[in-house]
Amino acid sequence: MIVKENEHEYVLGTDAAELERLGLQHQLWLEQAAAGWERARFRRGQKLLDVGCGPGFAALDLAQRVGPRGKIVAVDISRRFLAHLEEEARVRGLSNLQTVQSSVEKMDLAQSNFDGAYSRWVLCFVRKPAAVIRQVARRLKRGGVFVIQDYYRYESITIAPPSDAFSRVFQAVCESWRMRGGDPNIGCRLPGLLHHAGFDIKELNPLVRLARPGSTMWDWPDTFFNLHLPVLVKMNLITIADERAFRQEWARRSRDPGAFFTSPPMIEIIAVKR
Repeated sequence: MIVKENEHEYVLGTDAAELERLGLQHQLWLEQAAAGWERARFRRGQKLLDVGCGPGFAALDLAQRVGPRGKIVAVDISRRFLAHLEEEARVRGLSNLQTVQSSVEKMDLAQSNFDGAYSRWVLCFVRKPAAVIRQVARRLKRGGVFVIQDYYRYESITIAPPSDAFSRVFQAVCESWRMRGGDPNIGCRLPGLLHHAGFDIKELNPLVRLARPGSTMWDWPDTFFNLHLPVLVKMNLITIADERAFRQEWARRSRDPGAFFTSPPMIEIIAVKR
């Protein structure tokens, strides 16, 4: 999604299982995404930039939002993800969507004068988030709006009742991102980075959700754990025993009517280019 598709690939990969997980994730967070777009006044006829679009679930919704007279330019490093987006756009008859294969830190993009830009769960993974923000600033028109939704304190995810097994895994997840140059708490730095890049902060909003066993929202981290726990073992960040203990604890919580979890807290930023 935002790194090379080889040994430095996006930490969860770009295979079919991850694509399916990202589709579920988008559906579960679509209401929050659309609310941010509405407050940013993304509307018909606009030209918008989707920064680190991944397989393009948000880009497809944005293309419908701006309509046939608008345009969405979706940028991502993964050819596999962009191919998925291009096929979905073809099937849906969306001719107002263009894909660009590029690192978001370099943004190999000739176009500019965009009305707005959107980025979700991207800046937490890149090595140089300030570079991404500068690239977006270069391409927005004056008064253009940049909507960002990203983590600001990932370790604050809560599963109740708590356990040491959960804590070990969440710490390992964050370490796996840091090892690849990411920052699971990037949201704490973003307002300052945006200000220095020429943006005024219009809104800062917290985004946190709570789920109980049996809900679709409960399935969201379940899909993440199934994919990511083996990766953490391979990276020597947890042991096989840690993985086993986590799965046993998670299974118990999934049967416990008193259990709940809160998502890793995110910050939504709506910033306007000066």
